[in-house]
Amino acid sequence: MGALNGKVAIVTGGTSGIGERIVEAFAEEGAKVVVAARRQEEGKALEKRLGVRFIRTDVASEADVKALIDQTVKWFGRVDCLVNNAGVPSPMVSITEIDVATIDQLMAVNVRGVLLGTKHVAPVMLVQKAGSIINVGSVAGIRGGVSGHIYTATKGAVQAFTRSAVRSSGKKGVRVNSISPGAIVTSIFAKNAGVELPRPTD
Repeated sequence: MGALNGKVAIVTGGTSGIGERIVEAFAEEGAKVVVAARRQEEGKALEKRLGVRFIRTDVASEADVKALIDQTVKWFGRVDCLVNNAGVPSPMVSITEIDVATIDQLMAVNVRGVLLGTKHVAPVMLVQKAGSIINVGSVAGIRGGVSGHIYTATKGAVQAFTRSAVRSSGKKGVRVNSISPGAIVTSIFAKNAGVELPRPTD
Protein backbone atom coordinates (compact mmCIF):
# COMPACT_ATOMS: atom_id res chain seq x y z
CA MET A 1 0.00 0.00 0.00
CA GLY A 2 1.45 3.33 -1.04
CA ALA A 3 1.08 6.48 1.03
CA LEU A 4 -1.05 8.05 -1.75
CA ASN A 5 -3.16 5.05 -2.75
CA GLY A 6 -6.45 6.22 -4.23
CA LYS A 7 -5.48 9.90 -4.22
CA VAL A 8 -5.79 12.04 -7.36
CA ALA A 9 -2.99 14.53 -8.01
CA ILE A 10 -2.28 17.09 -10.70
CA VAL A 11 1.31 18.22 -11.30
CA THR A 12 1.93 21.18 -13.57
CA GLY A 13 5.26 21.43 -15.36
CA GLY A 14 5.52 17.70 -14.81
CA THR A 15 7.52 16.63 -17.86
CA SER A 16 10.99 17.57 -16.63
CA GLY A 17 13.12 18.47 -13.63
CA ILE A 18 11.47 18.81 -10.23
CA GLY A 19 8.01 18.28 -11.68
CA GLU A 20 8.93 15.00 -13.36
CA ARG A 21 10.41 13.66 -10.13
CA ILE A 22 7.25 14.66 -8.23
CA VAL A 23 5.19 12.76 -10.81
CA GLU A 24 7.42 9.69 -10.39
CA ALA A 25 7.23 9.83 -6.58
CA PHE A 26 3.45 10.27 -6.54
CA ALA A 27 2.97 7.40 -8.99
CA GLU A 28 5.28 5.18 -6.95
CA GLU A 29 3.15 5.91 -3.88
CA GLY A 30 -0.05 4.86 -5.65
CA ALA A 31 -1.58 8.18 -6.69
CA LYS A 32 -3.54 8.66 -9.89
CA VAL A 33 -1.49 11.42 -11.49
CA VAL A 34 -2.43 13.92 -14.18
CA VAL A 35 0.59 15.64 -15.74
CA ALA A 36 0.00 19.13 -17.10
CA ALA A 37 2.64 20.67 -19.34
CA ARG A 38 3.21 22.11 -22.79
CA ARG A 39 5.58 19.44 -24.14
CA GLN A 40 3.41 16.84 -25.83
CA GLU A 41 6.11 14.31 -26.71
CA GLU A 42 7.55 14.20 -23.19
CA GLY A 43 4.05 13.98 -21.70
CA LYS A 44 3.12 11.02 -23.86
CA ALA A 45 6.38 9.31 -22.90
CA LEU A 46 5.48 9.71 -19.21
CA GLU A 47 2.04 8.22 -19.86
CA LYS A 48 3.68 5.16 -21.36
CA ARG A 49 6.40 4.84 -18.73
CA LEU A 50 4.42 5.54 -15.56
CA GLY A 51 0.79 4.93 -16.45
CA VAL A 52 -0.16 8.53 -15.68
CA ARG A 53 -2.47 10.80 -17.70
CA PHE A 54 -1.17 13.77 -19.67
CA ILE A 55 -3.03 16.93 -20.68
CA ARG A 56 -1.25 19.54 -22.74
CA THR A 57 -1.63 22.72 -20.71
CA ASP A 58 -0.33 26.26 -20.81
CA VAL A 59 -0.76 27.37 -17.18
CA ALA A 60 -0.84 31.02 -18.29
CA SER A 61 -4.11 30.30 -20.15
CA GLU A 62 -7.23 30.30 -17.99
CA ALA A 63 -9.09 28.20 -20.56
CA ASP A 64 -6.34 25.56 -20.45
CA VAL A 65 -6.25 25.47 -16.67
CA LYS A 66 -10.03 25.20 -16.33
CA ALA A 67 -10.07 22.41 -18.91
CA LEU A 68 -7.32 20.61 -16.98
CA ILE A 69 -9.30 20.64 -13.73
CA ASP A 70 -12.59 19.77 -15.43
CA GLN A 71 -11.07 16.82 -17.29
CA THR A 72 -9.39 15.48 -14.16
CA VAL A 73 -12.71 15.57 -12.31
CA LYS A 74 -14.41 13.90 -15.28
CA TRP A 75 -11.84 11.08 -15.19
CA PHE A 76 -11.60 10.54 -11.43
CA GLY A 77 -14.42 12.42 -9.73
CA ARG A 78 -12.16 14.46 -7.46
CA VAL A 79 -8.81 16.22 -7.03
CA ASP A 80 -6.89 15.60 -3.81
CA CYS A 81 -3.69 17.46 -4.62
CA LEU A 82 -2.53 20.15 -7.00
CA VAL A 83 1.18 20.84 -7.32
CA ASN A 84 1.67 24.24 -8.95
CA ASN A 85 5.18 23.52 -10.20
CA ALA A 86 5.34 24.98 -13.71
CA GLY A 87 7.86 27.79 -13.93
CA VAL A 88 10.47 29.48 -16.09
CA PRO A 89 13.76 31.09 -15.05
CA SER A 90 15.10 34.54 -15.82
CA PRO A 91 18.63 35.47 -16.87
CA MET A 92 21.08 36.83 -14.29
CA VAL A 93 21.34 40.37 -15.62
CA SER A 94 21.66 43.84 -14.13
CA ILE A 95 18.49 45.64 -13.06
CA THR A 96 19.21 48.12 -15.85
CA GLU A 97 19.01 45.29 -18.42
CA ILE A 98 15.66 43.85 -17.33
CA ASP A 99 13.56 43.03 -20.40
CA VAL A 100 9.83 43.78 -20.40
CA ALA A 101 8.98 40.71 -22.49
CA THR A 102 10.75 38.52 -19.93
CA ILE A 103 8.83 40.19 -17.10
CA ASP A 104 5.54 39.42 -18.85
CA GLN A 105 6.52 35.81 -19.60
CA LEU A 106 7.61 35.03 -16.05
CA MET A 107 4.65 36.75 -14.45
CA ALA A 108 2.30 34.81 -16.75
CA VAL A 109 3.76 31.39 -15.95
CA ASN A 110 5.24 31.69 -12.46
CA VAL A 111 2.53 33.85 -10.88
CA ARG A 112 -0.61 33.79 -13.02
CA GLY A 113 -0.26 30.02 -13.43
CA VAL A 114 -0.27 29.50 -9.66
CA LEU A 115 -3.25 31.81 -9.15
CA LEU A 116 -5.26 30.18 -11.95
CA GLY A 117 -4.53 26.65 -10.78
CA THR A 118 -5.62 27.54 -7.27
CA LYS A 119 -8.70 29.42 -8.50
CA HIS A 120 -10.03 26.49 -10.50
CA VAL A 121 -9.15 23.63 -8.17
CA ALA A 122 -10.38 25.37 -5.01
CA PRO A 123 -14.12 24.90 -5.76
CA VAL A 124 -13.58 21.16 -6.20
CA MET A 125 -11.62 20.83 -2.97
CA LEU A 126 -13.99 23.04 -0.99
CA VAL A 127 -16.91 20.79 -1.95
CA GLN A 128 -14.84 17.78 -0.90
CA LYS A 129 -13.85 19.64 2.31
CA ALA A 130 -10.37 18.26 1.74
CA GLY A 131 -7.39 18.87 -0.49
CA SER A 132 -3.82 20.00 -0.68
CA ILE A 133 -2.40 22.75 -2.90
CA ILE A 134 1.39 22.84 -3.04
CA ASN A 135 3.01 25.86 -4.66
CA VAL A 136 6.62 25.39 -5.71
CA GLY A 137 8.44 28.56 -4.78
CA SER A 138 12.18 29.02 -4.47
CA VAL A 139 14.79 30.05 -1.97
CA ALA A 140 15.09 33.05 -4.31
CA GLY A 141 11.71 34.24 -3.05
CA ILE A 142 13.12 34.42 0.47
CA ARG A 143 16.73 35.49 -0.04
CA GLY A 144 17.95 38.04 -2.54
CA GLY A 145 20.94 37.60 -4.80
CA VAL A 146 20.59 33.90 -5.57
CA SER A 147 18.76 34.19 -8.89
CA GLY A 148 17.67 36.66 -11.56
CA HIS A 149 15.69 39.71 -10.46
CA ILE A 150 12.51 38.83 -12.32
CA TYR A 151 12.49 35.20 -11.18
CA THR A 152 13.12 36.36 -7.60
CA ALA A 153 10.15 38.73 -7.79
CA THR A 154 7.81 36.04 -9.12
CA LYS A 155 8.80 33.51 -6.46
CA GLY A 156 8.33 36.16 -3.78
CA ALA A 157 4.82 36.62 -5.15
CA VAL A 158 4.20 32.86 -4.89
CA GLN A 159 5.20 32.97 -1.22
CA ALA A 160 2.90 35.93 -0.53
CA PHE A 161 -0.03 34.39 -2.39
CA THR A 162 0.35 31.13 -0.48
CA ARG A 163 0.17 32.95 2.85
CA SER A 164 -2.93 34.79 1.67
CA ALA A 165 -4.72 31.75 0.19
CA VAL A 166 -4.31 29.58 3.27
CA ARG A 167 -6.04 32.22 5.38
CA SER A 168 -9.26 31.77 3.43
CA SER A 169 -9.20 28.02 2.82
CA GLY A 170 -7.31 26.43 5.71
CA LYS A 171 -10.31 26.31 8.03
CA LYS A 172 -12.37 24.65 5.29
CA GLY A 173 -10.18 21.58 4.97
CA VAL A 174 -8.02 22.77 2.06
CA ARG A 175 -4.34 23.11 2.86
CA VAL A 176 -2.17 25.54 0.90
CA ASN A 177 1.59 25.23 1.30
CA SER A 178 4.70 26.42 -0.47
CA ILE A 179 8.06 24.71 -0.73
CA SER A 180 11.24 26.65 -1.47
CA PRO A 181 13.93 24.53 -3.12
CA GLY A 182 17.45 25.79 -3.52
CA ALA A 183 19.49 25.34 -6.69
CA ILE A 184 18.85 21.93 -8.26
CA VAL A 185 20.69 21.02 -11.44
CA THR A 186 17.73 20.31 -13.70
CA SER A 187 17.77 20.83 -17.46
CA ILE A 188 16.15 24.28 -17.07
CA PHE A 189 18.66 25.33 -14.41
CA ALA A 190 21.54 24.14 -16.57
CA LYS A 191 20.23 25.94 -19.66
CA ASN A 192 19.88 29.18 -17.74
CA ALA A 193 23.42 28.77 -16.40
CA GLY A 194 24.81 28.04 -19.86
CA VAL A 195 25.66 24.42 -19.03
CA GLU A 196 24.82 21.54 -21.36
CA LEU A 197 23.80 18.38 -19.49
CA PRO A 198 24.40 14.97 -21.08
CA ARG A 199 21.29 13.50 -22.67
CA PRO A 200 19.87 10.48 -20.83
CA THR A 201 20.25 7.09 -22.49
CA ASP A 202 17.99 4.06 -22.18
